[in-house]
Amino acid sequence: MSKTGAAAEIGGVYPMLYAFWDGDGRLDHRAMDLQVGHVLEAGADGVAVLGLVTESHRMDARERLALTRSVGQRLGGECPYSVTITGETVDEQRAFADAALEAGADWLILQPPLKTVLGEAELIAFFAAIAEGLACPLGVQNNPEHLKNAFSAAGLIRLHEAVPAITIAKAEGPVVTAEPLIDATRASLRSFGGHGGIEHTRLLRAGAHGLIPAPDCLPLQIRIDRLWAEGTEEARAEAEAIETELLPLIVFMNRSIDVLLCYGRQFMARRLGLEDSFDRFGTLRPTPFGLAEMDRLYERLSETEARYLG
Repeated sequence: MSKTGAAAEIGGVYPMLYAFWDGDGRLDHRAMDLQVGHVLEAGADGVAVLGLVTESHRMDARERLALTRSVGQRLGGECPYSVTITGETVDEQRAFADAALEAGADWLILQPPLKTVLGEAELIAFFAAIAEGLACPLGVQNNPEHLKNAFSAAGLIRLHEAVPAITIAKAEGPVVTAEPLIDATRASLRSFGGHGGIEHTRLLRAGAHGLIPAPDCLPLQIRIDRLWAEGTEEARAEAEAIETELLPLIVFMNRSIDVLLCYGRQFMARRLGLEDSFDRFGTLRPTPFGLAEMDRLYERLSETEARYLG
């Protein structure tokens, strides 16, 4: 997809990559390359970076840009590339948006300010100023559970009317609260779910166009997406059966952001064959019990993959 390509092409499963660090707290480019290779081999519809899974909220702009460039270089245009843009000011977000596009991003997700609380009219003006002149499809992150600023369905429609380039919404939260937003905006916005895919098939049933999960169980989540798209009763029953087997892992990882970043990165390091996984920020330390549970879930995932992927 070109940077000016139709947003109607955007959908499916876009894994949000983990940030990997070396023992000195620097970006581990080899680990990042291995992770990109893993998601490409799994058949991901695109790759995403700088959401909460990537620890963007713990990095400065220089570090976020270094990661964006590293992943963009490794992808080399092999699949669509989405970058989340964060910042408290229009100038800050616009500067990073321009740099992300130069680094290879195909489309951008604009995130509301993390510290400053704005009304919907102010948020629309904020995003309109950032979007002016950007020659790529744009999305907006709408996560009322984790962010201080969020839109109502009516607000998202007004945002699209004011900024036609914004045609994608990352609609996070329980599906019963996301579904009215998805339904009300389906004529103008394509919706992605999140939260690890904890309600993947329900989101698809509600009309979502895709999912942006951590890459922990990516091959099977891609399988779910493809089975659902087939539309037959048998295919969708298989999709739901796979989802049922994935739920213990997804629930374990998604009880909190700190748990996800502590154990999820360890889990992915094991999938990539890495001996060490360094937690630069150390917000939560793994425990013997937690690692034992992670090992059990890893073995169960391996069995499920063997059964459904061959």
